Amino acid sequence: MSEDERISILTVFQTLKTKTARLLEPVVQAEGLTPLQASVLLQLYRQSAAVGDISEATCMGQANASSLCKKLEQGGFLTRSRGAADGRVVTLSLTPKGRGTAERIQRRLDHYLELLNTLPDSTRQELIRGLQAANQMLDYLFEQTKGDQDQC
Repeated sequence: MSEDERISILTVFQTLKTKTARLLEPVVQAEGLTPLQASVLLQLYRQSAAVGDISEATCMGQANASSLCKKLEQGGFLTRSRGAADGRVVTLSLTPKGRGTAERIQRRLDHYLELLNTLPDSTRQELIRGLQAANQMLDYLFEQTKGDQDQC
C-alpha cells in the first residue's frame, strides 16, 4: 500500500466520523442525550436486550455499557431487571419516556433516509455498496487485531 493510500484511508475514517457526529449530534442533543445513549435507546426500541448485547452492539466494554445504562435508567429512559433463571443477566427495557424519546429520534433519522431516497437509484446503490464494503473492512481489521484491543 502506498503512502498516499494509507493517508487517504485514515483521512476518510476521520472525516466520516466527524461528519457523522455533526449530522447526528443535534438530533440527540435535542433530547439531552449523547449519540451513544441514543444508539442504546434505538436498539432497545426494537427489542429489550441484555447489557451484554448492548455492550457488543456498541463496541463498549461490559462495565462501560452497564454504567451508560445506569445513567439512562436514572434519567427515566429505561428499566433494568435481573433474569429469573440467571440473576447475573440484566435485561433492559424502555420506559414510556424512553420509547417516546426513541420514536422522536427515529423520526428525525428517517428524514435523512427520505433525503437519500431522492438520489438516483444507481447513486444510492453505489453508496450502500461502499458503506457495506467499509463495514466489511472494519470487521476484518477488528478480527485481525482483536488480541491488540479489549473492545471493538
